[in-house]
Amino acid sequence: MDAEKNQDALDMILEVFEQEQEADLVARFGEKGFAIWRDTPSRKRLAQPTSVGSVKGSCGDTIVIALLIEGETIVETDFDTDGCASSQIAAATAAALAKGKSLDDAVDIDEEAIVGTVGRFPDDDRHCAYLAAAAVREAVHRWMIAGGMLGEREE
Repeated sequence: MDAEKNQDALDMILEVFEQEQEADLVARFGEKGFAIWRDTPSRKRLAQPTSVGSVKGSCGDTIVIALLIEGETIVETDFDTDGCASSQIAAATAAALAKGKSLDDAVDIDEEAIVGTVGRFPDDDRHCAYLAAAAVREAVHRWMIAGGMLGEREE
């Protein structure tokens, strides 16, 4: 019985912690930002991206954006980060913004576009949105340097 009571108490503490964490994230990022954060673990993963961009900020967070490119269009995206909720939300948003865009349009994704899409973003974490946008540009740049555009046109 004691083990069962201890488990019940632990479950209750964890539930309270999760509710407090959710409330904090909603307060910082709004409902939309919280939903982006909540849904990131269930995203579709890219097994073989065409190009990957990785950027590490002075804060220590690394954001990686992976692209699947067909022709000159980004048809699928994925992301990873070792950072905080702000990095996760920014990376997820940058990846979502890049999907379906031409390569030319994808390089125009910037911090403002990411913050505007989320709707609410803490000022002290806006650098995460900058990093995520830079990772998209890095992925496009790497693809171009590798001869992606030339190689596809020759086929």
